[in-house]
Amino acid sequence: MSFEDQMTGGGESYQSSRKQEKKNISKFDKMYQKVVQNTHSIAQSINRLKTMGNNIGRNQDTENFRKRIQQLISNIESLIENTNSSWKTMKREMNNSDKHKVDKLENFWNEIQSNFKKLRKDVDKKLREYLPKQEVVEDEKDDLKKGLLEQDQREMIQLENQIDFQNDIINEREEGILEIEAAVTDVNEMMRDIASMVHEQGKGIELIADNVETAKHRVEDGVDNLRTANKYQKKSRKKSCWLLLIIACVILIVVVVVILGVKL
Repeated sequence: MSFEDQMTGGGESYQSSRKQEKKNISKFDKMYQKVVQNTHSIAQSINRLKTMGNNIGRNQDTENFRKRIQQLISNIESLIENTNSSWKTMKREMNNSDKHKVDKLENFWNEIQSNFKKLRKDVDKKLREYLPKQEVVEDEKDDLKKGLLEQDQREMIQLENQIDFQNDIINEREEGILEIEAAVTDVNEMMRDIASMVHEQGKGIELIADNVETAKHRVEDGVDNLRTANKYQKKSRKKSCWLLLIIACVILIVVVVVILGVKL
């Protein structure tokens, strides 16, 4: 639930209670809204005072800074005083139906005042413990600006030197890359030449392979022919033997016949 809902008694419940008195905005309603707005403003100012109190004793803790703290405290006190006056008027105009939300708002209001008193003591204690920082005079500002300018110039020179160094490194790397590219190009050309030679030699190897295959077939045909000739030769020898045997028999018969003829 938001801060405004807490102050108005919770949204719909507050609206329903106001419907019964919707004819005119009463003086109570005006005072109630004023107290809610003042309470909200005081809560925001207390948070701002708390933040400024945390910076007491630091570099921003100057005389002007402490004057702003005192002015903020004075504004909060004035607003609290004004709100307390509005509280009195609001309670006089309050009726029984408004008691619940007024009690709720009063609890929150008492908590706000308690927090402010406690924070005020803490801030006053810090203001006594720490001395404000001296304001920087114009000469010191000029010296500071001059020192910062010189420092910036030195940093610029260093940066330029670093940039030049980086550029030299980049140029060297670019030259190295160009050399690598040239070497890669040479290697690529060599690979192309080798591929061309392999292709040409491949044709010669294919031709030799074809010749070897042809010779193989021819050798196989020659072996077959030799085997066939060998078979024919064996058959021819058998025929010659049988022919000689027949001739011998014929001669033997003729000789026997002649011999027998002579004897007779």
